[in-house]
Amino acid sequence: MFRKLTVAFLLFLPAVCCAQDEVDLLLLKQEYTKAIDLIDQKLQTQPSGDLYFKKSLAHKQLMDYPAAIADLDSALSKEPLTVTYLSNRADLLQALGNHHEASADFERALSLTPDDLLLKYALGKSWLYLNDYKKAHSTFAEILQVDSTNVMYKKYGALAAYKADSFKVAASLYENYLRQNPNDLTAYLNLASVYEKLKEKNRMMMTLYRAGRQFPNNRTIQLKTANASFENKDFQMAQRLYHQFMTRHDTLLPVLLNYGICLYHNKYTEDAIEILEKCYSAAPNDVYVNFYLGVSHKRLDHYELASNYLDFAIYISVPEFHPEMYHHLAQVYGSLQEYEKSIECYQKAYDLDSRKVEVLFEIATTYEEYNFNKTLAINYYRSYLLEAGEKAENADYALDRIQRIKEELFFEE
Repeated sequence: MFRKLTVAFLLFLPAVCCAQDEVDLLLLKQEYTKAIDLIDQKLQTQPSGDLYFKKSLAHKQLMDYPAAIADLDSALSKEPLTVTYLSNRADLLQALGNHHEASADFERALSLTPDDLLLKYALGKSWLYLNDYKKAHSTFAEILQVDSTNVMYKKYGALAAYKADSFKVAASLYENYLRQNPNDLTAYLNLASVYEKLKEKNRMMMTLYRAGRQFPNNRTIQLKTANASFENKDFQMAQRLYHQFMTRHDTLLPVLLNYGICLYHNKYTEDAIEILEKCYSAAPNDVYVNFYLGVSHKRLDHYELASNYLDFAIYISVPEFHPEMYHHLAQVYGSLQEYEKSIECYQKAYDLDSRKVEVLFEIATTYEEYNFNKTLAINYYRSYLLEAGEKAENADYALDRIQRIKEELFFEE
C-alpha cells in the first residue's frame, strides 16, 4: 500500500511541476493573456503569493498597472514580508505617480533588507519625486558612502544635493559624474545653475562652454550661454552669442530685445535703435523696450524722442526701476533746456534711491549752470559732500564751486 502511494505521489509531482513550468514558459514566450488564464485556473485550487506575483508580471507587460498592483496586494496578503512583492508594487505605484505609497513600500522593503543598495536607490528617487530633498540627499549620501563609483548613484546623488541646496556637494558630484558620463545635457545645465548659486560665474560659464562643445547644435545650451553672458553683463560676448543663435534658430522677442540692449551697451547705437524698434512693433508696452529706446535716442541727442520713451517707461514700470529712469529723463530734460522738469526728475531719482548721491551733484550743477538759484546750488553741493562722504566722485569740484559761488555772491552784494 505504501509503495502504491509513493508511486502515485511521484507521478503527481511532475504534473505539478509541469503546470508550474507551463506558466513560466507562457511568460517567457510573451503569451501574457494565456498565462493569466492558466494562473487563474491554478489559483482556484492552490492560491499562493508566487502565482499572484507571476500574474502581476503578466499584467505589467500588458500595461495594466492597476491590475498588476491588485495582484501584488493579493500576493502580499499571503506573504506580507516578501521584499520582491513590496519593491515591485512600489515600482508600479511610482509609475502611476503615487509616490507617497511607493516610498512607504520601499521603506518597508528596505527595513527587511537594510543593506540592499538598489532598494535604497529606489527610495532616494521616491524622495525626489515627493520633493523631500533633505531625505533624498541623506539617502544618497548613505549610498555613496558604500559605493562611490556607480554612475547612477552619482547622478541622483548630485541632483538630490542640488535640490537640497548643498551646492558644494552637488558641484563635486556633478563634476565627477560628467567625467564618467559626458553626454548628459541636463547635468551640465544643473551644474551651471549650481555654480551660479555659489556665485562662481567663471565656472558657470566654463560649464556652459563645455556643454556647447559636447552639444554644438543644441538650441537650449546656445540660448542658456547667451543669456548667462547677458546676465553677467558681458555684453560683447552676449551680442556675439545672440547673433549666432539668431542665424540658426527662430528669433524670439526676448532674444531680439537682449540683442538690442547688447548693441546699446557696446555703442552700436543706431543698430540698437533699429532692433529695438522691431521689438517695439511687437511689444509697445514693454518697459525695457521703451527705456532702451529712450536712452539710445538720448545718446544720439534725439531728446524729444528720448523724453517720450523714458516718460512712458516710467509710467509702465515697477517702482524699483524708477530711480535710474528718472535720472536719465532728468538729463534729457536738461538737454532740452527744460530745467525745472530736469531738477524735478533728479529730485525724484534721489528721493526714490538715496544711494544715488551723485544726483545731488547734478542738481547743484543744474542750479548753477542755468542761473536758477546760486544759493540752492551751494546747498546741494554741501548736501552732496555730506551724504557722499569719502565716496564723493566730484568732491574737489564741489568744494571749488562752493568757494567761487560764495565769492560771486559777496561781490554781487
